[in-house]
Amino acid sequence: MPWGLRRVKFTFTAPWHHPAFPPGSGGAKKVWVMRRGTFAALAAAASLICLSSAVADTPASVGTDSNLPVPRFVSLKTPGANGRQGPGLTHRVNWIYERAGLPLQVTGESGPWRRVRDPDGAEVWMHAQNLDQRRTVYVSQATALRRNPNSASATVAYLSPGVVGAVTGCNGEWRRVAVGGRVGWVENASLWGGDCIGL
Repeated sequence: MPWGLRRVKFTFTAPWHHPAFPPGSGGAKKVWVMRRGTFAALAAAASLICLSSAVADTPASVGTDSNLPVPRFVSLKTPGANGRQGPGLTHRVNWIYERAGLPLQVTGESGPWRRVRDPDGAEVWMHAQNLDQRRTVYVSQATALRRNPNSASATVAYLSPGVVGAVTGCNGEWRRVAVGGRVGWVENASLWGGDCIGL
């Protein structure tokens, strides 16, 4: 990287949308149904269920320095946090994180340093003082914020990809999320960082 230049990791907050004006409401969408491979899809779904239950039974390891579970989700405490290539000030800065509240997944520890993964999948090392135990989620695909945890419930707002909100509860595959003064439920499939462990 040339002298004086730095890579900055920006994650912008996309606005939420009012239920009366859903995004892309200009036309109907076509839905395609695949008839071939239905059995293969069902078999794949069954194997995923078995795999997820086996993973759920595997206990998380405990961090050597924090005595907290690893992996776990945290959030970025301060803007301008350096994401380094390794644990220490001598390692090169790969990213500078400017979005306070961005959810991060702790995947390793070394002294006061934490290896974290961001919503884009990049893994860097950050000093623990830049991390907050407050839980947030990142909206990975456009979704509705619902009044209750079911798809038939009234829509409170539409959330665009990139929105970050505080997560405060779980109900099956639904997460209770607060965004811009609005509180509701979002399906976990549309979120990154919605793991219920630690909530």
